[in-house]
Amino acid sequence: MPTERIATIKKMLKLKKGIYLPDVGIEYPTDDPYKRLVPVKKVKDIAFDANYTYLDDSLSFKIQHFLNDFIAFVHLYIVNKIVYGMHYRGREILKKYRKEFSNGVVSICNHCYRYDGAAIAQAFRRHIWIPMLKDHLAGNDAWLLKYFGGIPVPDDLGGMRKFNQAFDELHRRKQWILVFPEARNWYFYKPIKPFKKGAFSMAYKYNIPILPINISYRKRTGIYRLFGKKETPLLTLTIGEPIFPDITRPHKDEVDRLLRESHAAMCEMAGIEENPWPPFWNKDKEL
Repeated sequence: MPTERIATIKKMLKLKKGIYLPDVGIEYPTDDPYKRLVPVKKVKDIAFDANYTYLDDSLSFKIQHFLNDFIAFVHLYIVNKIVYGMHYRGREILKKYRKEFSNGVVSICNHCYRYDGAAIAQAFRRHIWIPMLKDHLAGNDAWLLKYFGGIPVPDDLGGMRKFNQAFDELHRRKQWILVFPEARNWYFYKPIKPFKKGAFSMAYKYNIPILPINISYRKRTGIYRLFGKKETPLLTLTIGEPIFPDITRPHKDEVDRLLRESHAAMCEMAGIEENPWPPFWNKDKEL
């Protein structure tokens, strides 16, 4: 019998036949898609302003960056495979659009568990750069996130200029960017929450494609019962078809189109026929 939590979620969305809906014991909000469910404990006092180094080219950074990549691609690969039974689908997309991706991409994904960034880097088999909540770069995972490619989003105008300059330089170097447009990590949540505009504005600014990715869930069975709680689902990461910007159109109109088409693509990839959230959220009003 479904729990009250699952019954509530099932009233909110309609899934295609055979799509698994996990119950991990979390009471998800139904009124605020950007509510933070995973608190970040601040352990460092860092000013993310114009004096912060958003893109570090020092030798020390490069060495620790290499070490972190080693950790992510070895240790976390094992975690994702054994603990979460990670399956990868759609990797052929990376070869099919190799030419179109040669100047970089803005990949997007539902934000649904702790190691989703590492899973995407493993799927790409390359390093990625992630704009993220600045609190994470002052928390317990600061070293891991910074040297994995995390760049804090500041709330200071001087810092924002340096943040933008950092991503301008990354684009010049044809690096790949990952954005979680849902903004908040809700563990193993099935519906696709509303998107913020940052990823789509980046794609328009740099004239590079949006690459939608979805992490979906499977029931924990077989030997995987030995490596995790029965209610924790196994995971499947799917890479979808890219969505290309049309920079001949006005910025606002095109960013809105990219957002809406990406949200619809993510719902389709997740096996969602009717999603409870709109593509965009602004004070209880859909864009």
